[in-house]
Amino acid sequence: MASPSFRFQQFEVFHDRCAMKVGTDGVLLGAWVQPDTARRILDVGAGSGLIALILAQRSTAEIVGVELDEAAAVQATENVQRSPWNNRIHLVQADFRTFVDESFDLIVSNPPYFQKALQAPTASRNQARHDVTLSYSTLIEKVQSLLSAQGRFAVVLPFDSSREFEECCWTSNLYLTRCCAVSTIEGQAPKRVLLEFSRQRTVIERTTLSVGVKGNARSQAYSALTSDLYL
Repeated sequence: MASPSFRFQQFEVFHDRCAMKVGTDGVLLGAWVQPDTARRILDVGAGSGLIALILAQRSTAEIVGVELDEAAAVQATENVQRSPWNNRIHLVQADFRTFVDESFDLIVSNPPYFQKALQAPTASRNQARHDVTLSYSTLIEKVQSLLSAQGRFAVVLPFDSSREFEECCWTSNLYLTRCCAVSTIEGQAPKRVLLEFSRQRTVIERTTLSVGVKGNARSQAYSALTSDLYL
């Protein structure tokens, strides 16, 4: 039986009531983004609260997490309440499509991304993994309305979806500023991509990262990126 929680250095995330469990994608995004100048951060599709908790550890920002699934939102709230940053993180159980708030300096999301794949047998898992409730275009349009003038928007996606997502952002006047292609094992083709956008056009910073090396060990680069997180 899988563990009901995952323990990090400074916090623990219970995820047994969440459709999507703690995974590398969320850790990657939380560790890769640069939250140091952000005063307000929004986590879209907060799930267990993992990314919000990582960003709270790495910043002094006020953080809002929006999660549609009621069970996940309740568990995320409990995870936040047990953390050292419960005064700076606020979880909202709501549909992001109708979510209303002031502007944010940083918006992050590990969005539903299986657009054409066979759906899972449970509604909550479909909601978390497929774009049945939140398409790329809807997500980007809403982000555009909530992002501050100098704000940044960051996501983690399947590598094959990066071009489509970048084009959707371009039509909403959000321009790629950073891109990191992520492979599971060093030497393999990338499976994920980390993307950051802003309202300003600039030279794009392009990097690569391998999570592991042969033998299932974490790579030096991934270990360095997550050195303040994993036990």
